[in-house]
Amino acid sequence: MKVLFAVHQGDLGGATTPVVEAIDALQPRGFEFRVLMPERGSLADALDARGIRWTTCPLPLWCSTKGRRRWRNIYESFRVFPAVLEAVESAQADLVVSNSIVLGIVARVCVTLHQPHMWWLHEFAREDHNLAFDWGDWLTARIARNSCMRAFANSDAVARKFAGWLGAEKVGRVDYFIKPVPPGDAPPFEPAGAFHLALAGSLNPQKGQDDAIAALGQLFAQGRDVHLHLFGTGGRGYTARLRAQAEAAGVGASVHFHGHVADVTARMARANVVLVTSRCEAFGRVTVEAMRAGVPVIGTASGGTPELIADGETGLLYPPRDPAALAAQIARLMDDPAGAARLAAAGREWAMPRFGEAQFADALAAEFSRAR
Repeated sequence: MKVLFAVHQGDLGGATTPVVEAIDALQPRGFEFRVLMPERGSLADALDARGIRWTTCPLPLWCSTKGRRRWRNIYESFRVFPAVLEAVESAQADLVVSNSIVLGIVARVCVTLHQPHMWWLHEFAREDHNLAFDWGDWLTARIARNSCMRAFANSDAVARKFAGWLGAEKVGRVDYFIKPVPPGDAPPFEPAGAFHLALAGSLNPQKGQDDAIAALGQLFAQGRDVHLHLFGTGGRGYTARLRAQAEAAGVGASVHFHGHVADVTARMARANVVLVTSRCEAFGRVTVEAMRAGVPVIGTASGGTPELIADGETGLLYPPRDPAALAAQIARLMDDPAGAARLAAAGREWAMPRFGEAQFADALAAEFSRAR
């Protein structure tokens, strides 16, 4: 089978990394792949290394933050429609996979071409990224449903949402392949002897780094020696607000902005606790990586995170936007090192046998065959 992936960005990230993993898993089974992307980036380098053909083409989204780009998006989607149609048609694929619900133009092209099409659902859109659809939810759902043979999601929470859009009979679930955390030689966190929290993810309000800083301020007021390590980059405005928040809370010296680091999983493995503070995480790759590394995890009780963390058994949960509850959970692990070790061990035992490459390949192949 020849599959064309249409992706919404040119760099490797939360939704595009699984494309590369899918190619690695299914190429040995005789699948062929092409990729359509809006611009060249690190994804193209990964594809070149695997000998995968790719094409760039304007691919305007059909949503934006709070709908601010609505009319521009609609205009662009009509303007570039012929170019996208030509790119999809020239790929001569047996199946086209739109790799994000935020990208709608390829689905509309597939209707015109009578081309089998499906969605790979990695996110909620509104709940996790604060995105509003240009055509509104009702009309977008109709277009999405009428343009796809199948869809599959990365969590039950995402599948439930889009079952209401696409029809429950069309929506499946495919767990990611998540590579085991390799042994790393990352340096220990400084200062030695302090309690170190790690939080990995892009710096933006939906990821909830402000909750972590507010919780740190409460712990600092209790006289606790706690440090927060943020891994990831983001907009200057939000990053500046986080720095100002830390200074105002008196923890400026205890919040460390590391930016993008290549060995983030190895760095997280050095932490006492990994935090997942997202307002609504669709899945949570970082959660699984931390559990596999044997580090206790505290996450928000929203989205797909409760599917990964059994509260009090394999990790701890707290209500999103509740820094006091987060501070209480951190203090709980600080005061009970043996309990923290039990949670870490249980989390690792749960995560290690899951998310393997064979089950990932089997599930993807089955979904592609159903859609075709």
